[in-house]
Amino acid sequence: MQAAHHYGQLATTSRQLKALLVILVAITGALLALRRISPLLRARNHVEKLIEWLLFCSSFIAVLTTLGIVLSVVFESIRFFQLIPVTDFLFGLHWSPQMAIRADQVAASGSFGFIPLLVGTLLISAVALLIAVPVGLMSAIYLSEYASRNFRAVIKPLLEILAGVPTVVYGFFAALTVAPFIRQFGEAMGLNVASESAMAAGIVMGIMIIPFVMSLSDDIINAVPDSLREASLGMGATMNETIRKVVLPAALPGIVGGILLAASRAIGETMIVVMAAGLSAKLTVNPLEAVTTITVQIVTLLVGDQEFDSPKTLAAFALGLVLFFVTLILNVVALYVVRKYREQYE
Repeated sequence: MQAAHHYGQLATTSRQLKALLVILVAITGALLALRRISPLLRARNHVEKLIEWLLFCSSFIAVLTTLGIVLSVVFESIRFFQLIPVTDFLFGLHWSPQMAIRADQVAASGSFGFIPLLVGTLLISAVALLIAVPVGLMSAIYLSEYASRNFRAVIKPLLEILAGVPTVVYGFFAALTVAPFIRQFGEAMGLNVASESAMAAGIVMGIMIIPFVMSLSDDIINAVPDSLREASLGMGATMNETIRKVVLPAALPGIVGGILLAASRAIGETMIVVMAAGLSAKLTVNPLEAVTTITVQIVTLLVGDQEFDSPKTLAAFALGLVLFFVTLILNVVALYVVRKYREQYE
């Protein structure tokens, strides 16, 4: 009771001192401001300088945060590669990260070849992009070039609602509806379809990222100047030719950016893959079989109480580093395409 009473007194005193300190700082600031006010004061220059420094600090914090994330992944990946050779990880064809607890557990020695995970990630992402890019791009073209304003004002927000649906809902839809339908349809066609397949996960993931492609492409297409359309139509081109040969080439950088954003979202998706494609790390390009992705394995490796001196746990950081470089390569390719196009049309 005495300790609690003493703590209460200290808390009350600290609050009073804090209030006093705030008042003193406010009074000091007010006196300094009144002292500096004069007709010769260039307040605008000082405010602009202050804003410039605030913006610089914000950007610097963002850069430091990114650098901290990268370094934290790199350091743990180095620890992993000290235990597992880099060649075994980069070129291994078998993924089984279970490590032996006892010396007699030979079967659980662990295999850390990430090629099956990379192939599974690219396979599901490719299926998703094959669904999302044509549907999203054609939807954007229709809404921006053909649809009336009233129809566009209603349909576009409804399509963008898909972007706000939680991924677990898409996962349930994939596991309970799409996957059984694909399995039954495949069996009717005489095909051997797994209960959990890359096709089911890719289709639902493609539906999920349609709003990203559609919304960004629509905004970019609408940003193309009307003078280009009018010049093309004035030269006798049809609406179809104007869209294919004038509007789409002019909007290509933005469309590439939208597709890149959709691809990044597809590569980083986890819940749909867990519920529709499974956890089996198979080296296959057959979309009718069960596969897994890099992000799913990262989550699996870090679930529960883990020891961060075990290769099984450290493998998650190595996978994150590889995923970082895959995303970086996608960005570099997209920038190359955009710059090459701009040099041609500007």
